[in-house]
This record gives sequence, structure tokens and C-alpha cells, in this order.
Amino acid sequence: MNPRERVMTAFAFERPDRLPRYEIFRHDFIANWRAKKDLPGSIDIYDHYPRIDIGTVLRADEGPFFRMKGVEKRSGDTYYERDAWGRLLKRREGAFFSQEVEVALEEKTDLDEIAFDGPQLEERYARIREARPRCERLFAPVSGVLGLFMSCCRLRGTVQFLMDLAEDPAFCRDLAWKVADFVTLVGLCTLERTDTWDTALWVYDELAETRSSLISPQVFEEVFLPAYRRMIDCWTSRGLRNVILHCDGNCLSLIDLLLEAGFTGIQGIAPKTGMVLPEIKAEYGDRLILIGGMCNIVVLPIGSRKEIERQALAIVEVAKDGGVVIGTHSVDGDIPVESYDFYYSLLDRCDAAW
Repeated sequence: MNPRERVMTAFAFERPDRLPRYEIFRHDFIANWRAKKDLPGSIDIYDHYPRIDIGTVLRADEGPFFRMKGVEKRSGDTYYERDAWGRLLKRREGAFFSQEVEVALEEKTDLDEIAFDGPQLEERYARIREARPRCERLFAPVSGVLGLFMSCCRLRGTVQFLMDLAEDPAFCRDLAWKVADFVTLVGLCTLERTDTWDTALWVYDELAETRSSLISPQVFEEVFLPAYRRMIDCWTSRGLRNVILHCDGNCLSLIDLLLEAGFTGIQGIAPKTGMVLPEIKAEYGDRLILIGGMCNIVVLPIGSRKEIERQALAIVEVAKDGGVVIGTHSVDGDIPVESYDFYYSLLDRCDAAW
């Protein structure tokens, strides 16, 4: 099987020729890997680890004010940048975090008047066009869009939107519907440009933190469920097979509602948050695709080889009837190259006995 066939077979809850693998390598790990192995910058890390089946997501996650993007002011190493969500962000050169200075939807009364740029703008999909040939050469291509909760937070401001959810669910529901109309069309445009109808569309929505969901099941059901259901129904009626939620935190309390909305899987299954893949597989069986399962917080960074082996083999065992793609959230610089190589070779040995 090639990566696309292997992933599609697993997503259909059938047994593939081996366990599919998901892996996103971060820049710090790649730098450490090159130094450790004395490799030139021209070598693609995925050519060195060729048994990874999903190694990138063709994402169209730019917001509805695409034409507003740009730096508006600079002062030394500090600059103010307008992003595609209409936010004015204060940034500093080399810094990871930014400060939110303005948002697009300062007042609730602006909701009816606010006008979004068209989802069909070709400029939105430039990164996808550039990344698609390499993605199709190496991986099973999958695509992605930003989800409703995160989109609303960016338009309204995260703190303010969380307050709105508590104080004015009706407004939040109206905002979610407006965002859903936009994201629905972005999803269709993305699927058409990536031809990922038969694999999956990722929806990036960080609905949870390390201990629990950020919103209650009741809030999800009242505010987001109807909009998500209509959005996913539109995509699947056009031929999309799988809609995968990307969420790094503990969303256990929301899984039944996610299934009701039409999601077919979750990516970002992180055991450090309490999302233990074999346990979720035991409860949901062939109703929920699970992607992840390996701990990139403790086990791979500082765990012993026995701990790495124990966690990986538990996932392999429950994956034999499909529905599972093993992997981490991402592989960053705190994971030793030797530990990752041991994990990768362990999966190779499991493949041989599959």
C-alpha cells in the first residue's frame, strides 16, 4: 500500500498492511537531527524517515480579512501587524507570543455590519499550491481549516468571547453561524484545491486544555453544535469522507457531541492530558478515528526505552483492526534524536510482525 491507501484503509476501520504513522517535525528537532547525523541542509527529514504516512496538513486557516494583512507600524524591534482575522497584534522580533491590541468585533452590534472577504480569493491558497506536490510525493495528503471556537475567539478576543459565552449565548450562537458560513466555503475551496475528499479535512479547534474542555458540553451543544452539524453536512454531502478535529487537550467530555456534529475522528490524542488512546479505542471502537497516542511531553523527551516501548506497543495492539494512526502532537527539540530513532525502529519491528 502507498501512504494514501494505507491511511484510507485505517480510516475505514479496516486492517492496513501496517500501522500508519503521523509525525510533524519541528525546526529545533530537525536542527538537532542534522547536527547529530552530520547531514547537509538539503536532506529532507521525511526522506530519512520514509514510513511516516502523514507529515503535513494542507491548511487554509487564514481569516476573513485576508486583504487587511500587513505590518502597520515599526519601532525598533517592535512592530504592529494586522492579521487576517482583523486583529492588530503587537509583536517583537524573534518572540513567539504577541499582544492583542485590537480585534475586528469590538462591539456586539457590529456583527450584522461586518463584511468578510470572499473565501474564493486565490491568494488564500498560495501556501497549499506550493506545498501540495511535496505532500503528495511523500504522504497521504490531508487538508485543514480553522474551527468555530478559535475563529470566534480571534474575531472577538479570547477573554471577551469567553465572557460572552457566559453572559450572552445568543450573540455567540449568531457569531458562530456567521463564522460557519465562511469556514464552510473555505473548506470546500480547500478540498477542491487539494483533492482530499477521500482522506480527511482537519478542523483546528482547541476546545480543551490539559485537564478538561474549555467550554462545557452544554455550551458546545447550545452555541456550536448546530453550526458544526450544518457545516460538516455540507462537506460530506459533496463527498468528503472524514472530518478530523485537531485538539491537543482533554476533550473527553465533548466526544459524544463531536460525533453528533459529524466529526469522524480526533487528532492530537495526548496521554499527558488524560486522553489515553487504548482507553478511548476501547470505549468508541469503530465510531471514532484516533490519531496520536504517543506522549511528547514526558515519555519521548525523558522516558526510558522500556517506557517508550510500553506506550507504543499498547497502541499497536489496539490498532490492528484499523481506526488508528500512531504519532505524537509534534516532535520538538526536547526529544532526543536517539529516543526518536528507538521509537521509529520499534515501529519498524512491529510492522514486520504485523
